[in-house]
Amino acid sequence: MTLLRMAVSYRKSAELIRLRIYALKEAAKTADGKEKSQLEQRIRDLSSMYRDTQEIARVLERYYDRRYHNHGGPRP
Repeated sequence: MTLLRMAVSYRKSAELIRLRIYALKEAAKTADGKEKSQLEQRIRDLSSMYRDTQEIARVLERYYDRRYHNHGGPRP
């Protein structure tokens, strides 16, 4: 599997996570007490996972782009 194909897979996963976050936010609107607290914690966890998944996809897409990796230091 190439890096670009892996990036596509990560993008698809990120989209599924985003949809799940949306569904949980809708459920949290009508939840009470402990259930609402648990849903909000799950949303926070998934939001972090969503950001990480998007970042991994971005890195995979730009892996061979020297400008993307050149942060002022030498590249191995």
